Parts: sequence; structure tokens; C-alpha cells
Amino acid sequence: MKLKAVLAACVVAVLAGSVAAQEFPNRPIRFVVSFPPGGGNDLMARLVANVVSSRVGQSVVVENRAGAAGVVGTAAVASAAPDGYTVLVTGDVPITQAHLLGKVPYDPYKDLSPLVKGASVPTTVLVAGSAPFKSLKELLDHARANPGKVSWGTPGNGTSMHVELEMLKEKLRLDIIHIPYKGAAPIMADTMGGQITVGAPGLPPTIGNIKSGKLRLLAVWGSSRASVFPDVPTVREATDEASLEGMPTWYGFLLPAGVPKQIANRLESEIIAGLRDPEVTRKLLEAGATVVAQPAAAFGEANRVQTAAFAVIFKKLKLKAD
Repeated sequence: MKLKAVLAACVVAVLAGSVAAQEFPNRPIRFVVSFPPGGGNDLMARLVANVVSSRVGQSVVVENRAGAAGVVGTAAVASAAPDGYTVLVTGDVPITQAHLLGKVPYDPYKDLSPLVKGASVPTTVLVAGSAPFKSLKELLDHARANPGKVSWGTPGNGTSMHVELEMLKEKLRLDIIHIPYKGAAPIMADTMGGQITVGAPGLPPTIGNIKSGKLRLLAVWGSSRASVFPDVPTVREATDEASLEGMPTWYGFLLPAGVPKQIANRLESEIIAGLRDPEVTRKLLEAGATVVAQPAAAFGEANRVQTAAFAVIFKKLKLKAD
């Protein structure tokens, strides 16, 4: 009798889950962005949210929960109900890097489930438009001649931009001060205002200020030049150092672990459709991001590979939490 009762309960749970999946969504969905408004994650979230909303017939609300290089928003989603109504939009840091530096209030591979890798973006080496440096070489020569006097702002400790700086410092034996920030907007403000020498956010939110002349883009990290600034060299080209290619940076969508498969599959399909919408693709490309639209299984495996790569680099560079 007890066995029959257990089996009956299991059947009811499965049927209830199936009905819920068929009805999904029947209320607004939240896209929780783990970085401040105005950044590349935020742009992608809002563009995709509009398309997904029109496709599913429900509002998709974008909510920014920034802090600790994306950890705050990520933790909030990791502890959210696994019903498909809360989706994390974040970058690589809180998934593949943050837990390598110390304790975070979630396990990125047990408490979260990959959904879609949205886009890839190059990172930047920026100075104020009024700065005397016209090239990366001039900036690095200045840093050599003035040890400990050049300050370099990144979106936070352990971010790809921070790792790139540490790689640059080690390879070229430079004494540069790292200044961690909470996002791209304050980095740009302090770079333009002269509070820091160099800013190194992702490319998308910087484009307007670069085109207006308020910021000067000296180089981008990556294996190729940015399509929106084809005349600007990569760091590898500018330094003639093959090892200075930089680390991959992505924007992606994740769910709390345990979301029913039918619901996760529906969200995966709708988000990929949103990313592949011609207008969304065009706007992201104009903002310096390249649409990837990688499905869940491949996204999850890529994250594990990237985590392993960062673990090696963190150990070599002896990176620790600030």
C-alpha cells in the first residue's frame, strides 16, 4: 500500500509538471541582469526580452541586480524558484571565475543550469580622449617609465579584464595598479575624468564615447579586431606578443537548477529565436557584440572548459579575492 501511494504521488507530480509546462508562461518572466544598466549584458537582455515577450504573449521584465562582479544577481537567481519565471542574464565571471577566487553563495554547476550563450564581446584598452597616448605602445612605454603611476580600471576582481591586465603585467614586467569597479559606466566616467589612466570594460557600452572622441580606443583583446573599429589593433598585434590574446568574454542566459525540462526547452528555443531576430543581431553587432546563440548543452560544456583554463591562470598569477 505504501508503495502504491508513493507511485501515485509520483504520477501526480509528473502530471502536474506536464500541465505547468504546457501552460507556461501564464505570467510575466523576469530577466535578472547581474550587472548595472547600460552595459552589454543589459543591452542584450532588453533586446531579447522584447522579442521573447512578443512570441510568448507575456511581459518579460528586465531587472538589474548588480554587485560583486555579477555575484549578487547570480546568487539571487540561484536561490529563486525553479519554475522558469526567473532567468539570469550575466557574463562569464560569476559562472566560470568568481568561485575560483573564494567563497560565493552558490555552486555555479549545481545551483544553476546553462540555457543559452548569447553573445561574445571583445574587451578594451581605453584612455581619455584628451590623454597624450595615441597608441598602446605609447601607453606601455609610459608605464615602464613611471612604475606604480598608471592605474587600470576593470569591472572587478577576477573578471576577464582583470586577468588580461595581470597577464600583460607579468609578460611585459610592468608595475600597474589595478582598480576594480562594479561595471562599465563608472569605469568610463573615471577614465574620461582622469581619475584613472586606463579603462578596460567590454566594448559594447563604450562605442558612443569612442565615436564622440571622449574616449580613445588603443587596442582590443582577442584573436581578431573588432568589426566596429577595424583600424584598431589587438593587444597581441600591438605588443607582438603571441601569448597576449586575452580571455573569452561572453554574455549568457541561465536558470536556477531544477526547472522542468519542457519549460527549459521552451525558454531555450524562444531566447535563441530572439537572438537570431535580424534586428537584434544587427543592434548587437553595431554595439560590438557577436551573436553566438549556443544551446544549453554546448554552453555548459564550454563553461567547464573555460573554468579549467581560468583555474590554471589564477594559480599561475596567484590571483586572490580583494
